[in-house]
Amino acid sequence: MRIVVKLAKLASFFGFQYEPILIRELLKIIIKPHSIIPENLSSVNIINDELNSIRIRIYSPKTNTDNFFPAMIYFHGGGYVLNSIDTYHSILLKICHEAQIVIITFDYPLAPENKYPIPIEECSKMTNYLLTNLDNYNLNIDFNRIVLAGDSAGANITITVSNQLKEKNECLPKLQILINPPTQFFNMLMPCMIKYSSFEKNMPREKLILWHMGFTNIKEYHSDFLIKNYHTLLVDETLRAKYMTYTDFNLIPEKYKKDLVYYQSYEKIIQIVYPKTMSKDYERLDENFKSCVKNIFNVNISPGLADDIFLSKQPQTFITISEWDTRKDEGLIYAQRLSNNGVKVDIGYYENGFHTSFLNQDKAGCDMINDVISYLKENV
Repeated sequence: MRIVVKLAKLASFFGFQYEPILIRELLKIIIKPHSIIPENLSSVNIINDELNSIRIRIYSPKTNTDNFFPAMIYFHGGGYVLNSIDTYHSILLKICHEAQIVIITFDYPLAPENKYPIPIEECSKMTNYLLTNLDNYNLNIDFNRIVLAGDSAGANITITVSNQLKEKNECLPKLQILINPPTQFFNMLMPCMIKYSSFEKNMPREKLILWHMGFTNIKEYHSDFLIKNYHTLLVDETLRAKYMTYTDFNLIPEKYKKDLVYYQSYEKIIQIVYPKTMSKDYERLDENFKSCVKNIFNVNISPGLADDIFLSKQPQTFITISEWDTRKDEGLIYAQRLSNNGVKVDIGYYENGFHTSFLNQDKAGCDMINDVISYLKENV
């Protein structure tokens, strides 16, 4: 990743292409997905299709019976900027084979070429299309056992699509699986974000956010505006106070904070996490930038800022949480808020896990994959 990012920055400086697009294309060349292959590949059918230039891939268990299978729609991760259905091929193949579940995944439009809210809107449209047209693929699917799932940005999409299905009075999925989910972009100085910020040197979250918003020429002061929480001053005081309660680190259960010094240290600096006035350094920021940044408070990208009434309508949820992850705290807070609002929530906690463990398939990632398989077997 260090090599890829440096090459992309250099090539972007000389005007070859935008940095995020270069990173994406270089990763396709340099990094090949791991191969987790079921022992018996003949047990899985794979269908490749395309709709309006969007690739669709369907994995289904082969069977000689007329049994109906649950189905999972999977949204891939990558910060809305990177990856594709090919990146997750071996993982989804394994889950289909071992959990005996139909899996549908697709390539959604990526930022910055397709800025917010295009990726989310397309995922919603595709999900609605698939739920009403899966019969066209001659699959034995039990529509009472639909699962939505995703990792990282894909987990963020999963929550949003679940919310939208409920708002439209359509079929709510029986389960949702959220793998290391980003749930809010309001507080960019959560305890774990401060503790593990060094892990994001290659791909800082504030840069991914701005790319998602469509910005390609990102200056240091643009990133600083977010990473120092000055963007929280863009909303009125009442809304700011409400969002602060929705991201309160005290919602994190004690067992996930026990013996971790960085939570104790955070209590001493909590008063300066949220700036009280806008620094003069940011007067150069134009109104278009500020207007675009305010989009990150919308619940279709920061579902952790949704009111309790919306959380109460979420389906049963399995959330994976990695300790060495800047998204750890918001995932735990979201899980607790769901539980407080009557949603059944199960947490898989991985002490040695990173944000990208599921995709990288390190020890924690393999455990996550196996836990997802077990959860599907037991709950759908």
